[in-house]
Amino acid sequence: MLFALMKAECPGIGAEFVFPIRGHSFLPVARVFGRIEQQIRRKDTILMPEEYYEILQNHGKVHIYGQHWQAYDFNEETRAFVKAQKSFKLSEARMLELKNGKVGFKAVYNGDYCIHSVLKRGKTWASFKPGQLANESTVKEAKRRDVLNLLREIGASDGVRAFYSDALSQVNVDSDSHEE
Repeated sequence: MLFALMKAECPGIGAEFVFPIRGHSFLPVARVFGRIEQQIRRKDTILMPEEYYEILQNHGKVHIYGQHWQAYDFNEETRAFVKAQKSFKLSEARMLELKNGKVGFKAVYNGDYCIHSVLKRGKTWASFKPGQLANESTVKEAKRRDVLNLLREIGASDGVRAFYSDALSQVNVDSDSHEE
């Protein structure tokens, strides 16, 4: 995915990713999440996404799914382009370098990169174009009915009930066969 993005937006430029030692956190981010959680806990009931947007806008820019961005099916496209069998363990990586369609791998912070190709034969990142994911819910029909009944019982407004009815109406046909 990063290769395709880099090829489209920054051709000819490489990127190096350094993974910190496990157990270390990015403290400024953790603090922001803590503040958001405090604000959410102060509210008795949050029924609509707009109520979350208001809280989140106090801490950063909010990009709303379906309005400002879309999700793409990278998994399906990756199966067609990327080798299933890797010659390295990604979980052991301390540093990765993405350059010229190849992955440089280091299990330690010093030393040279071990270069690997991840593309299948005959594939290029320039032709990597994932399709947009369908806007569908994976909520089972029984759960959908329970949510709508609960909203009716608590006396939720017509607008709230309409939102949840619409959000839960686009149910994936295969969702009944999967566990929650």
